Amino acid sequence: MALMGVQKTGSAHWFREHRGAFPSIVALLAVAVLWVAGPIGGIGFLAEASSPMAMLTGLYVGLAVVAVSIIIATLALNDLVRRYS
Repeated sequence: MALMGVQKTGSAHWFREHRGAFPSIVALLAVAVLWVAGPIGGIGFLAEASSPMAMLTGLYVGLAVVAVSIIIATLALNDLVRRYS
C-alpha cells in the first residue's frame, strides 16, 4: 500500500496526533470498569448490610454513583464525537 500513498500508522503515532482525546477515552474506560465491577461489590455490600439504615445509605450512594457515571460517560462521548466529526 505504500506505493499508493497510503501508509499504516502505529499506535504511538495515533496517540501523538490525538492527545486531547486521551482524557475522554480514559473516562469511558473507567465508567465501563465501574459498570462491570460495581454490581458485584454493590450486591455484596447490600447482602451484608447490618441494618436497614446501612442498606438505605448504600442504595443512595449507589444511585449517586450511577448518576455521576452516566453524566461522565455522556460528556466523554460528546467530546469524542465533537473531535471526530
